[in-house]
Amino acid sequence: MVIFIPIKEHSERVPNKNFRYLDGEKLYLRQINKFRKYFHVYVDTDSNEIYNKINKLNNVTVYYRKKELVGDDISVNSLISDFISKFNIKDYICQIHVTSPFLNVETIKNIKLENFDSIFSCNIIQSRAWKEDKNDIVPINHNPMFLKKTQDLSKIYVENSAFYIFSATSFVKYKNRLGEKCNFIEIKFPENVDIDTEDDWELVEKIVNL
Repeated sequence: MVIFIPIKEHSERVPNKNFRYLDGEKLYLRQINKFRKYFHVYVDTDSNEIYNKINKLNNVTVYYRKKELVGDDISVNSLISDFISKFNIKDYICQIHVTSPFLNVETIKNIKLENFDSIFSCNIIQSRAWKEDKNDIVPINHNPMFLKKTQDLSKIYVENSAFYIFSATSFVKYKNRLGEKCNFIEIKFPENVDIDTEDDWELVEKIVNL
């Protein structure tokens, strides 16, 4: 299995987040250095700083993102497709983000790939959940007219974006990280924390300073 990390220079909701220091190390370096000890890491980037900083690191291959794939509206599927084609990848791919700073290497190492072509990290919710449907709010996993204990409710699996593991063959076939035989693996706090807002950033700083 290889690690694939797309890292862009611009970030919308949390400015400059990939380059901020967390516990004395820039966020992007923290994740790369952690995983390159155990896996070959491929980094797709549009940042000169990132390219120049990591292009001589052991067990790391960094390359510049194609100009037509630079932008906030580009799907990660397009980046993965380009990566597979560029390096003729045949192995399983684990796509992670630098914005999941507490993702544990052991979590990835211990995942059993047999019988699945895709595996995703998730949060499991077993609470009374609702969703917006047109102009109404409707229940997802319960009947509000018949009160059940929360432990008896159907579980809801929510992707948390910490990792996506899939075979290159499956991706080429379905053009998606989601394959035909998919499994969801729950990871819990703080491993499932993703930096998507300034509040998230403040949270991860508090965690590392505990």
